[in-house]
Amino acid sequence: MLRYLTAGESHGRYLTGILEGFPAGVKVGRSYIAGQLRRRRQAPGRSARQALETDAFEVASGLSGDVTTGAPITILIENKGRALPTPSALPRPGHADLAGMLKYGTFNASLIRERASARETAVRVALGSFALRLHELLGIAINSRVVSLGRLSSITAAAAAAEIARARRAGDTLGGVFEITAEGLPAGLGDFTHWDRRLGARLGAALMGINGVKGFEVGGGFGLASRGGIAAAADPELSGGLDGGMTNGRALTLRCAVKPVPGLPGGALSTDLRTFKKKLYSSKTSDTTAVFAAAVVGEHAAALELASALLEKFGSDSLTELKPRVEEWRKKTGKILNRL
Repeated sequence: MLRYLTAGESHGRYLTGILEGFPAGVKVGRSYIAGQLRRRRQAPGRSARQALETDAFEVASGLSGDVTTGAPITILIENKGRALPTPSALPRPGHADLAGMLKYGTFNASLIRERASARETAVRVALGSFALRLHELLGIAINSRVVSLGRLSSITAAAAAAEIARARRAGDTLGGVFEITAEGLPAGLGDFTHWDRRLGARLGAALMGINGVKGFEVGGGFGLASRGGIAAAADPELSGGLDGGMTNGRALTLRCAVKPVPGLPGGALSTDLRTFKKKLYSSKTSDTTAVFAAAVVGEHAAALELASALLEKFGSDSLTELKPRVEEWRKKTGKILNRL
């Protein structure tokens, strides 16, 4: 199985990530990782502060040249252009500030913001780049797209740009829904024997762990609640590629709802926890929408969880072992699936 851990703060020197259990023999070039980080950083709706970050990184262990060795992979991403925050007892509405201040018994919201910041997702993308590359080499395609943005339900580049511009002019922010698809997954990943081994539960935890995500569904999701069993059974695609917590050989479809960014240019009313006076907290650096960036993060979070399920199923220490096992399994299960 794969395990990963991240550390670091928004204004610290580095963000750090360690990925353990990744197989040897997977070629992952620096340009590939940089390209994935760039997708997150340059996603539509980001604030001007992203221009300050280059996401310069170092792979400190786990690679020989551009090829994984099987040892734990360590990535360091340098933070640039970020002044240390001023201590503040004013929690930002809609953020982790208030709950975190209560949890740790501090009047300094900045201490909470440092780790709770979505800046941390950069290192999850960097680690997920390894998993995404592994899937590509095994013939598995994982992609994402935004399916709704604010009041838009039909997304084109031009329409999204216009909606983002409208929100900026109004001093507003936007939520939305992104969709992740994974095609080519072998059947039988995950398990039905325990609740915490069901793949849907694991993917839900990974995706709900992304900043701003407030809803998760597989396939037909919440829409299935208003359908009858006859109608649902007539369309097997509604399962979204999972049955009983396991992949069923069909394309996996996941969706996440992302809330509007709570940092508003015009401000939102809060309370200073030292004086208990009401104050307006305004943000000049927040994104207009996080949904496009969250979709990229979601791809990588899902890729890590799916790669873990693959390695649990096929138990391989290197790509040279893993690839023929997956191919043989596809042949075996395909004899059945192709006749359904």
